[in-house]
Amino acid sequence: MTMSRFLETFFETHRTENDSIRQLPTLDDLVGEYIRAILVLTHHNITQTARILNISRTTLYSRIRRYSS
Repeated sequence: MTMSRFLETFFETHRTENDSIRQLPTLDDLVGEYIRAILVLTHHNITQTARILNISRTTLYSRIRRYSS
């Protein structure tokens, strides 16, 4: 998915009936959502997820703890 397509989809899902943008998530919220999405795509394979994100498994575990809520 391209960044422009991601942003289109993102803003489509954050619009209300009167077409104004609802309160947007923080960058931390987005990072957490992205990590969770990659984990789902890899069937929770930590090694594969870390490789896709180009971070170490240790860093991935750290970020999972940070963004889990």
